[in-house]
Amino acid sequence: MPDVPDSADDFYVDHPIRFYVRTGGRARPTHRLTPATLLIGLTSPSAAPASVGRQEREVLSQCLGVIAMAEMAVHLGQPVSVLAVIVSDMIDAGLIGIRPDSDAAAGPSRETLQKVLHALNHL
Repeated sequence: MPDVPDSADDFYVDHPIRFYVRTGGRARPTHRLTPATLLIGLTSPSAAPASVGRQEREVLSQCLGVIAMAEMAVHLGQPVSVLAVIVSDMIDAGLIGIRPDSDAAAGPSRETLQKVLHALNHL
């Protein structure tokens, strides 16, 4: 049986830098980003300009391939809402791109839906 903390205070983990400091006091991103938004780095952390800070380099290191916002948030230990503000700034700076996912937006094709309906009718 796992150890149970003595109080709710044992669950509290303080962050040395508050999230509002990381986002410059902003709470709203400039782009509409969801946890499922797919991101891709347009530059590597080593090729980023000298003006790019440590937290942006951490984000770029996660964007070496395609990664979802939610997955990146887990890897970096930050809430998606905070990461959305940071990533939005990086998109505006041309460091990160949003991967278009036209197949998911369009939904399944008519042919696929007909096959599913046909299969359901034969159950």
